[in-house]
This record gives sequence, C-alpha cells and structure tokens, in this order.
Amino acid sequence: MIFKIKDCFDQDVIFTKKKFNRKKQNHPELLKKQFIKCVQNCLAAPDEVWPDYSNPANKKCYYKKYSQISYAKVVVWFTDNPAQVVTAFEINYIKEKSIRVCKD
Repeated sequence: MIFKIKDCFDQDVIFTKKKFNRKKQNHPELLKKQFIKCVQNCLAAPDEVWPDYSNPANKKCYYKKYSQISYAKVVVWFTDNPAQVVTAFEINYIKEKSIRVCKD
C-alpha cells in the first residue's frame, strides 16, 4: 500500500501499490515524493471536489493546487470500503466545473 488516509468526508481512502504501479507509467509525477504528499493533502483538505463525469454516483475528483500553474487531481472510487484511488496526476485546469459536491 502506498498510503491510507481519511478524506475530507471522513472516509478511508487507500492508494494501492498495484494501482500505483499501473498509473506511474503514464503519470511520472507519481514518482515524486512531493507530489504524493500533495495527493494526500488533496484528499484530506482539497481545494475543490467534483463528481466524476463518467460515474458521478461512485467516483469523486479531488483537486489541490500543486504549483502556480497546476493542480493535483485525484480520482477516487467509492464502491469499495475503503475507497480507492483510481488515478492521480498533475493537470492545469479543473475539468469538472458544472456539478459541485463540496467546498464553497
């Protein structure tokens, strides 16, 4: 396991080694300790949280400012207990701007 943390909704969320190993090939920022720390902060204290377009009932997208020009985006699947990180990566915009979940 890469980490286990409580998110801003007080839900347990895990990032498994299996998922990490699959995602790091397309998202090399996952290899940076600073980025993984930001991913954890993103879950615990996100700047914004949105439902995922592809599956709004079961997935949420968490965003946290990572640099002056980018965010860390973490997608979490909530059908399992604990919830699981589907992916995490750096992005320069917030894709989901039409359905608000939390954070005013």
